[in-house]
Parts: sequence; C-alpha cells; structure tokens
Amino acid sequence: MYEAIANGEVDVIAAFATDGRIAAYNLTLLVDDRRFFPPYYAAPVVRSQTLQACPALHEALSSLGRTLDDATIRELNFKVDHEKCSPREVAREFLLSRGLLREE
Repeated sequence: MYEAIANGEVDVIAAFATDGRIAAYNLTLLVDDRRFFPPYYAAPVVRSQTLQACPALHEALSSLGRTLDDATIRELNFKVDHEKCSPREVAREFLLSRGLLREE
C-alpha cells in the first residue's frame, strides 16, 4: 500500500499512526475527528509470577510507557524500517537518551 501511494496508484491509505514508513514516504497523517478508526493502544503484558520475582519491572515498564507517544514510536520505527538500524540499537539509544538505561 505504501508503494501504491508513492506511485500515485491511490490517493489515501489506512495505516498505523506509528508506522515509520509515513515519514519515509513523506505522507501526512489525517486527524480522525469522527473517530471512524478504533484506537490501538500498546500495553505491556506481564505474568504475575514475573512481577513477583522482579517488582521493579512494574515501575520500569510504566516509566517507559509515559515516554512513548505516536510520534516517538514512528521515529523509532523509521530508524529501523527505513534507515535499517538494528532494533536493539535503536531501543538502546532511546532508553539511554531518556535516562531509562545506564551506560554499561
């Protein structure tokens, strides 16, 4: 669908607001002011046993969630999808830049 819009075969596509290809193809996100599309919110899912074994994980995941918005996720996805950066390195750089990870 991204190639189709880039080639002028279509004028509009439905995409996830966090897709890095939006920037890669220089597309404009339209506001869904009529709420036609349902919101999709990412949420961590963790086993209770895991949280019991590592209680600090709850706050760490909560802190991470507060730093991620659509624009940030789109930028991170762009680095992986378009610039072909390693997902691990993109995540590491992001976490370091936000003070959520200490330099080793």
